[in-house]
Amino acid sequence: MRRHIMLAALVMLAIAGRAHAEEVYQGIDLASFSELEALPEVEPTPYCDPMSCVERPTRRFYVTGLLGASFANLTAPGNSQSGLDTEDTLFAAGFAAGLSLERQRGRLRVEVEGMGRDVYEAAYPGVPNFGVILTNSWSATANLWRDFMFTDRFGIYGGGGLGAGGYQLGERDVLLGTTQYYDPTAAFAWQLGAGLVYELSDRLTLDVGYRYLELDSIQQSQDVLPNKFATSEVMVSLRFYEPFRSWRR
Repeated sequence: MRRHIMLAALVMLAIAGRAHAEEVYQGIDLASFSELEALPEVEPTPYCDPMSCVERPTRRFYVTGLLGASFANLTAPGNSQSGLDTEDTLFAAGFAAGLSLERQRGRLRVEVEGMGRDVYEAAYPGVPNFGVILTNSWSATANLWRDFMFTDRFGIYGGGGLGAGGYQLGERDVLLGTTQYYDPTAAFAWQLGAGLVYELSDRLTLDVGYRYLELDSIQQSQDVLPNKFATSEVMVSLRFYEPFRSWRR
């Protein structure tokens, strides 16, 4: 009798347990799992090198130092018989300051540039023992340049500028060892240029380029023929952006 009672109790417990399991199963919302599966996949953030990840301001002030060789010539325009057809290679150096405006695949740069050149000295062709000398050669131009970048670091640029330039002309007698100087004069100047750009860092850029600069014809006095100065220059420039950034901290 006792055995039958225990068997009946076990059967009742099994039925009660099954009923409870069905209630728990029915209480679980299986639709929630399908919603989770429908969530969009989040793609991992790709690696970005420090150079390309820099968020630059749309406008940046910069300063530039320029050094190079100036292949200059002095001529008498319209007077091929004058003998004033000379050339010399000079050292040139300068400084520029400007504003860089970020553009698609590059930037637009507006700047003011000042250049100085070494002493120009050459003999008159066909006139022994006489020569021409130029001192205090300078130019100042307002320039507009456009940088086009092929990669994050490398690109090209082109542009030009308008301004003024001048020098002091002298004539040298080699035999007597004397030089007669005329008053310094100046004239309208223009230049065109193009070159390569390489960004060493976010704030430092190296330029290597070619410039052609020409001054209008100048006549120092009635005793001197009108003369024109022009030069082709190969320049290496180092451009430094936001030079006063640390001062603002």
